[in-house]
Amino acid sequence: MEFMRAFTYMFRDRHWLIKLAETALLVLLCPAPVIGLFCLCALLGYLAEIIHNVSNDYPRPLPVWDHIGEDISKGARVLLAILLYHAPPLIVIGLLYFAREALAVSLFGSLTFAGVLAAILPLLMIYLAFAWTLLAIGLVRYAETWDSGAFYHFDKLLRSMGNHRVLTLQWLVYSLAASMLLLVLLPVALLGLILFFPVQGYLTGNYGRQLRAAELAYRPGQA
Repeated sequence: MEFMRAFTYMFRDRHWLIKLAETALLVLLCPAPVIGLFCLCALLGYLAEIIHNVSNDYPRPLPVWDHIGEDISKGARVLLAILLYHAPPLIVIGLLYFAREALAVSLFGSLTFAGVLAAILPLLMIYLAFAWTLLAIGLVRYAETWDSGAFYHFDKLLRSMGNHRVLTLQWLVYSLAASMLLLVLLPVALLGLILFFPVQGYLTGNYGRQLRAAELAYRPGQA
């Protein structure tokens, strides 16, 4: 996967400035009540379209913002999948919060809570890495068919992850590295958030393209 190209490919598009400007506008509107939810769905739909375009080798993979209603519809399914994938850690964090309120009445209670948190935190991080990987494969499948059921065929997702561990691990490392770089750019006029969707879309789309090729080669009798 071409890691650095994920940060540069969009600038080869003649209309990159207006496309990124429209993306920036939606990012800025995300904190707004009600309308922000629609903007987030549109951005997630846009992410799925980038994955689709990169995976299928489109020469200009950055889509045009001309079907925002369709983007919202596609992104709503992605948002639902994200919430469901993150439900277990959210439930654990909620339980820990109430446990903190119950335990923090004494020094001993505070120390107990800190110990429990230190023990659970690594498990949460492992789960998040696992969930993000499954979600990425689900996004790749979803961008191929636009069937939201692709997120929940866990047997197929786990099989893809297990059969192509090296490729999947490479995507995870690149995705985390890109997120760290984008975090550095966050204070620069929210540049990190604006570039998040084209960068992660390219990395995941490229992963999907290689995953499809690897699965074809993995099948008996296929070259």
